[in-house]
Amino acid sequence: MIERGQTVYTNFYQIQINPNSHIYRYQLQFQPFLSPEQQISKWREIFKIAKSGLQENLKVFITNNQILYSPVRAQTMGLLLGVYEEEGNSHSISIEEKAVLKPGEPEYTGLIGRFFKMLLKQQKLLQIGRKYFNTKNLINFDQFGLKVLPGVTCSLIKQEEQGKYYINIDSSFKMLRSTTMYEELRNSRDFSQLEGAIVMTVYNYKFYKVNKVSREMNPKSEFENMKGEKMSYMQYYQDKYKIGIKDVSQPLIEVLEKSRKKQEEKIIYLIPELCVMTGLSNEMRNNFQTMKQLSTVTKPRGVDRVRQADQFIQCFHNKESEELIKKWNIQLEPKCLQIQSSKIRPGNIMMGNNTAINIETGNLDRDTQTAMLRGVGLENWGILYSDRDSRQAEDFMSCLRESIEYCKFQCKAPRTFVLHSNKIEDWIKQIDFIVQQSQGPQKVTLLLLILNGPKKNAPLYTDIKRYLINDCPIASQVILSSTLNQPKGKVKTICNKLLVQICAKVGGTPWGVSELPFTDQPTMICGMDVYHSTGKAKKSMLSFVSTEDEFFSKYMTQSIEMETGVEFSFSLCPVLVKALQSFSGDRNGPLPSRIIIFRDGVSNSQAKTVIETEVAQFRQAIEQVKTEKNSDKPIKLIVLSVNKKVGAKFYAGERNLDNPPQGTLIDTEISNGKDDYYLISQRTTQGTVQPTHYHVLVNDLCDEPNILKKLQALSYKLCYMYYNFSGAIKIPAPIQYAHVCSNFIGDRFDPRKPQSLIKPNPILNQRRSLFFI
Repeated sequence: MIERGQTVYTNFYQIQINPNSHIYRYQLQFQPFLSPEQQISKWREIFKIAKSGLQENLKVFITNNQILYSPVRAQTMGLLLGVYEEEGNSHSISIEEKAVLKPGEPEYTGLIGRFFKMLLKQQKLLQIGRKYFNTKNLINFDQFGLKVLPGVTCSLIKQEEQGKYYINIDSSFKMLRSTTMYEELRNSRDFSQLEGAIVMTVYNYKFYKVNKVSREMNPKSEFENMKGEKMSYMQYYQDKYKIGIKDVSQPLIEVLEKSRKKQEEKIIYLIPELCVMTGLSNEMRNNFQTMKQLSTVTKPRGVDRVRQADQFIQCFHNKESEELIKKWNIQLEPKCLQIQSSKIRPGNIMMGNNTAINIETGNLDRDTQTAMLRGVGLENWGILYSDRDSRQAEDFMSCLRESIEYCKFQCKAPRTFVLHSNKIEDWIKQIDFIVQQSQGPQKVTLLLLILNGPKKNAPLYTDIKRYLINDCPIASQVILSSTLNQPKGKVKTICNKLLVQICAKVGGTPWGVSELPFTDQPTMICGMDVYHSTGKAKKSMLSFVSTEDEFFSKYMTQSIEMETGVEFSFSLCPVLVKALQSFSGDRNGPLPSRIIIFRDGVSNSQAKTVIETEVAQFRQAIEQVKTEKNSDKPIKLIVLSVNKKVGAKFYAGERNLDNPPQGTLIDTEISNGKDDYYLISQRTTQGTVQPTHYHVLVNDLCDEPNILKKLQALSYKLCYMYYNFSGAIKIPAPIQYAHVCSNFIGDRFDPRKPQSLIKPNPILNQRRSLFFI
């Protein structure tokens, strides 16, 4: 299932550290004694006195509060560095060695991070978070009103157990519009629409998030400067930047500026004509030619990324940086790290009538258009459409009949309903009539609705979906009439894909994947994701999906409303209890022997929080259900964090570096080989493929042979189980289902209108309906 792969190039550059080199921790000593409080309050004066003595004795050092670190061992302890005078008392200053730090120790790692920041600071680049830009390299796209600022994302990667450190470098781009905030304000009727926009000041390349537009202020308004003097904004920009303000009546932009030292925010005001908008507008995103031209820069090939990273690394080999590197006994590799990869074989897609499709050699788009693995017949279903869409609806139904016959889809002829209104009340009345004729919503298998309007914003879409989930639980499939205005061949392709979604929505299994690990015993696979929105009125939404069959294809769905921006939930115990109860069923069936939870969006720094909060709730739920079922059979728990936003990149080939093949696995060198790995599951035709990072947070099966290999194979195979795409996606299907569900609910929920909340319906869950895809 997993075999030896090819050698791949990476965007990691190793920091070579002499294993015999040490860093020494020192502390200043005072005679007579000076209290820690006095040292903190007078540190600048004390350090100024001791600095020359420290430089003579240690040559090079780093300070961290009142602690000093140096790669040099002081030859003489207690050597007088200077005398500090305070209130008539003389305090002699000397140093004392406190500890010897070795590579791999956490404190040593922290110092490597400090040293790395010192190197970056020497390069004098524009820093935005972990991204570094040279403002001289601006690329103009004047025809689109855009400038692209290329740069790199740069971070330190630590493998403390192995005592290894790497610099991770990846290409990064910042989009700057040619239009100023002043022009945007002149063209805007509603200034509130600009709240939350990111702007850049043209005089110092700083980025700010717009809090609001202050109409009551203008460039003639005054503020108090650092000296406590009042001056106007006009005068400030004239004095400091030699910039004259053209429009003295324009409103100012209120933004929040964070203080690095005090870790607090303060309100400042900016001049709109000195700020440019950043990012792409919706109009730009929807312009094919704009995006095509931009992609030539923003989606570089592997060979271009490696070249850019190599050039950035060369910045550290200037005279000043090399001197610093040499003093700290460190060596920075000039070429990227190469790693031996592994290759996971995906197996076959299993369709109906015992049809097996080889994933690596088959055409999945074409070959999956056949009988599905486990179909659910459409006994009683209907198609609803507006009279203005009659022509498209007739053509669509003709193509749908052909697809049903070609894919051997089990169903009876649908009933059709033509509506002469676009009012939601009339559509709901028609749905109620269908339900009444069928003697209840349980007797209606599916409603297919043809709606008009733009994608994701059809006027009736949200209201009808909410009604068919909350009030009248019927599986539904929506297609836009604009989508059907295409040649017959394309419409037929749409119909084939539509049947896959319909199968999943009515509780069927379109396809499975062969040789799935963990199917030897009852196992429940779960996916978990949290929706966040930047909108002020939005709340975060957690979705949790759990499988209930041996193909890991039928799901129960739950969601939890959470406070805005909250990533961790304290309501997971009842969620997992319901999932386990549903898994065992009403007939007191067996509980799963294993629960494997894929958790999205958790960084390494948050892993401890997950283990302390969420995992504890999972274990509590397991014990509660075991007590309810009077079961003493152990249930093993595995929790994996899945992070798709990572800086790692991998390239295959020699001269023309390209994307590695699907199923490429990296679990050595830059991973610890025990509980984390990188996996490339999806195929990318443009730019560079983005790997996904998996981190096993909890593993009750760690003693089982080859358990990590089984988890790696499971992770990859599940990427083929998302029924909205016929190939592999970036992350395992359970997480993607949780992601789609949380976004489907969160996007449509307004906390000011509690009735707008869509809740996973128990009846749809009983049918194992993926109602949200």
